[in-house]
Amino acid sequence: MANNLYYINIDGIKVPIRIVEERRASARVALGGSHVILRIPKAILFKTNIDKHIEWASNWLHQLKISKPEILNRYTNQKIYADGDIFTIGGQRFFMEIIKSNKETGSIKLQKEGVLKIDIPDSENYDAQKLIKNLLIKFAQKYFLPKITERVNHYNNLYFHKPINSVRLKYNKSNWGSCSTGKNLNFSVRLFFAPADVVDYVVIHELAHLVEMNHSDRFWKIVSDIMPDYVQKEKLLKINSAKYDF
Repeated sequence: MANNLYYINIDGIKVPIRIVEERRASARVALGGSHVILRIPKAILFKTNIDKHIEWASNWLHQLKISKPEILNRYTNQKIYADGDIFTIGGQRFFMEIIKSNKETGSIKLQKEGVLKIDIPDSENYDAQKLIKNLLIKFAQKYFLPKITERVNHYNNLYFHKPINSVRLKYNKSNWGSCSTGKNLNFSVRLFFAPADVVDYVVIHELAHLVEMNHSDRFWKIVSDIMPDYVQKEKLLKINSAKYDF
């Protein structure tokens, strides 16, 4: 079964569309979370016929956007990674060298002079952009864990003096950080797309939960005493939630 990713322009929006060839009598199109899915009969072997189905899907998406103007906005913030691009995170710039090889899995390695060598399988049977994104997340988690740990220790030693069991950096879209009753502090690696003072705010926020596990007035008093403009940091995170992502 072929599984290919294309991009079509729908009124200025670059929409990723995945074509899946399978045993079916007719074509079908559906909106996915990260891309549009176009399913076509497996018997179609010629590019001209595939192009006709892409055109059909494009017309369908145009009509859908007319009736529901916001329907395709889910695709506007998606980042497309290409060889030679600059990947910026944590105030640092990394040059991406993306190559294809006969390996079955992808890999990522930081070379000298800030070059990220990203090796992906030379195959069309997978989502290359999704794989590159996952590799970048994996790199960022490892690269920035010492940084977030340093900020946690800095503010803990300065203001809180509380025991901490662990500090972890994960990819999380539901929150920017969390603190468990077991004194485990978790942070979303997406934070490093935000300014450094916003990262510090989330660190202070989670450390404050070592004193108050809820969001009581006492909790916010602890946060505001350390960072009086914390409300501005909260607003930045809310406004830029989609932007601060891979």
